[in-house]
Amino acid sequence: MISIRLIPALLACSVFSETFSTTTASLADCLSNARVPASLPGSSNYKTLSLPYNLRLQYMPAAIVLPTTPQHVSSAVLCAASSKIKVQAKSGGHSYSGGQNGSMVISLESFQTVAVDSKGVAQVGGGARLGNIATGIYNQSKRALPHGVCPGVGIGGHATHGGYWYSSRRWGLTLDTIVALDVVLANGSFIHATSTSYTDIYWALRGAADSIGIVTTFYFQTQPAPTSVVNWVYEIPMANPNVAANAFSHIQSFSLNASVIDDKTGLGVTPSPSSFHISGTYHGDEATFRSKIAPEFLRTLPTPSSTTIKTLPWLDSLADMWGSPLPQPLTGYNNHDNFYAKSILVPESTPLTPSALLNFFTYIAINGSATTGWFSELNLLGGPASRVNNPQGPPSAYSARNSLWVVQNYATVPAAASANGITKPTIDFVKGLNDALGMGYGGYPNYVDPELSPSQAHGVYFNPSVYERLRGIKKVVDPQGVFWNPQAVGT
Repeated sequence: MISIRLIPALLACSVFSETFSTTTASLADCLSNARVPASLPGSSNYKTLSLPYNLRLQYMPAAIVLPTTPQHVSSAVLCAASSKIKVQAKSGGHSYSGGQNGSMVISLESFQTVAVDSKGVAQVGGGARLGNIATGIYNQSKRALPHGVCPGVGIGGHATHGGYWYSSRRWGLTLDTIVALDVVLANGSFIHATSTSYTDIYWALRGAADSIGIVTTFYFQTQPAPTSVVNWVYEIPMANPNVAANAFSHIQSFSLNASVIDDKTGLGVTPSPSSFHISGTYHGDEATFRSKIAPEFLRTLPTPSSTTIKTLPWLDSLADMWGSPLPQPLTGYNNHDNFYAKSILVPESTPLTPSALLNFFTYIAINGSATTGWFSELNLLGGPASRVNNPQGPPSAYSARNSLWVVQNYATVPAAASANGITKPTIDFVKGLNDALGMGYGGYPNYVDPELSPSQAHGVYFNPSVYERLRGIKKVVDPQGVFWNPQAVGT
């Protein structure tokens, strides 16, 4: 049973005044009357602001709202609802998904706060980017969060649909560290959701916020940052698909071996037709990594063509993994790509089989060299002591708590060719990478596949009981479906 109590006085704080009537006003008039900053079609900055990160999926929003306060967000949502226009928030803009012409985009670029209190709780604005968050938290408190290492990614979608990297096996997903959220709901009300207040909304936001509300501020429980981290990389040649399949089978066995691996180790494998690029981190001392972890990891593998093992401070470790500085511009972020991606979550209870691995690496050997601009990465989520599969916080709407690997298959085209977009053969190649590993797997919610129908997406990203609970919450807090995207809950 779903029980959500919205305080009447709280709802009243966002009701329009008499001079703010939207009965007959157009969206533009409504936003203007509410004094909400926005860019509309024809505005001088509209073309730049409407350009998505993924150039493959371009749409023309009815308005791009540029709020500087939560009240602006609330007023914009009410204007959209009164005009029967759908809404989606934009944090960093790195969404893999698409949209539709005529919707409202609410950019959270001005919400950049990063502040850590005496209890280690980080208050983070909904538009902050990961590089700035990591830097701000560490510089203020010598603390850290588990999150991805692409510094330009915004916190909004990342944290509310998962958020992982190598430290997630030790600390959990970014989503698991959320202790509270300041949210604007579809009726324009403001709430502060926690495990004890607006509990159903708190549960739903951590896994499906795009369908529930707009998070203007996150509150994360941080961890003491390690003094240093061991970053390691092996480049290992693979003579043929059989060698590659046997090598990955060993890596998989290593990843399940509790006598060697614990939550201090994170790793990922990026295969090519002729080699593995394997990288990872170890939250321990380099001597232990060299004497205990590395020998067992390398046992039976082909001899590496190159090896890098180095001990780095926390922020340097993050920058080293991404290969670029962490700080990002607060305004005018202008990175773009043109890509298509799919994902797979491999259950720990049914690891990848030798036959599936042989099929996968055979597919890469036959087709990989003929396709340019692609990569496949298999990152370890589960294994002994993983906090991804055994979270310490309250339950959430994130479904995949039994995953061993998260696999991302991704293809892009160079900027010079971006006008032509991703070709169908390239899309088919990416789909073939997924299919080669087997059918019936779930997917990672932050690697949204826009080719999926709504019902397919709901089945891939949520288990049935979670989705049904989300649908019930959606009907209560957003009965008109104001917050929408092509795969939103309830579509």
